Amino acid sequence: MGVALLPWLYEHSAVPTLGDRPQAIINAQAVDRADVVIAFFDSRLGTDTGVSVSGTAEEIQRAHDSGKPVHVYFSNEDVPRNADLDQQVALRDFRQGLQDNGLLGDYNDPQDLAGQVILALQHDIDEAGWDASAPLQTVTPLGAQLSWHHEHTEKPDGVDNRGKQKYKVTSNRLVVENSGAVAAEDMTFTVTGLDGCRIHDGDLPTTPFTLETHSTRSWIVIPLSSGTVEISAAWTEGGEDKNATFTTEVRSR
Repeated sequence: MGVALLPWLYEHSAVPTLGDRPQAIINAQAVDRADVVIAFFDSRLGTDTGVSVSGTAEEIQRAHDSGKPVHVYFSNEDVPRNADLDQQVALRDFRQGLQDNGLLGDYNDPQDLAGQVILALQHDIDEAGWDASAPLQTVTPLGAQLSWHHEHTEKPDGVDNRGKQKYKVTSNRLVVENSGAVAAEDMTFTVTGLDGCRIHDGDLPTTPFTLETHSTRSWIVIPLSSGTVEISAAWTEGGEDKNATFTTEVRSR
């Protein structure tokens, strides 16, 4: 269709910045620059921002007030036994409040959601009337675009002697992605816990490596306490030295 869709997701795309409340910074980086906003909920509404009942709710309202297409979906999947009941009630009330503002969507599983999102985006492209036959703009390639996140996954692992669900961690990894047009060569980095956060650095690399364009690398990193870590990275792009500092949240159990 001659249209490029570039996703923006808080966990991977937000740039840490001081100067305003966190949600206001996310609004400026994401919502205000977006052409389309897609929101989907499982069993939680989220945390009150002081302006709205949750960050996602604030983003939905801000995008709607700006006249942007907004698509909101709610899960029909089974709710986990350990789900927060207060969050479920808040989510139900929020959904009821949205119903007067338009048509809401439901999804049965991630594949169902993906199909509905594709359909919504195709609709938005048609409604916007973007001309696929128009000459494409020349885009100047950017350098390496790095983002970091902590991948923490777990699965149910029986119950304890009180009948409470237990969980087993199946993945604890630090992941870096290069979404840019240039490889990050000879990369080295260190990870430091902030504000009392401590980590076991697992199998972090001890020699330089190259992170190719549109690729990821990951290593075992086990947080001994939840919090924020700082990643100090250095690399080269075409022989030019580069360095940057990143922060990301890590979670222990």
